[in-house]
Amino acid sequence: RGRVARRAGAIRVVNPPKEGEREIVDGPDGPIIVAKVDGAYYAVDAVCPHLNLPMKKGNIEQGEDGPILTCNFHNSCFSMKSGKCTKWVTGALGFENDFVSGLMGGVGGPRANIATYEVLDNSDGYLWLEMKAKA
Repeated sequence: RGRVARRAGAIRVVNPPKEGEREIVDGPDGPIIVAKVDGAYYAVDAVCPHLNLPMKKGNIEQGEDGPILTCNFHNSCFSMKSGKCTKWVTGALGFENDFVSGLMGGVGGPRANIATYEVLDNSDGYLWLEMKAKA
């Protein structure tokens, strides 16, 4: 394989994850999840925009258009391919109901997408991440 050019400031992933696993690296805005799903690498910010809680342990499942990361605190979902929020939950502990949603609606940030990163493999034993534009 040929080497892929990368920009200055790219983030190095020292231990590329194996299939079905994840690696957490430090990014410019906090932790980044790097995961290998169905033979492809994906990388997204690991902080949920709702309450700025970490999603490092969030569930990752294959969706119709690539893997989906679910916030392990309140179950909002994000495409790891585009960063787009595919499901926004304002209730407590991931449960929506009118009462809790009314109380929690004013807490935390509004529905938002998360940053995604281009994953480059230079065949040097590492992966390199470069930020893409937000969805």
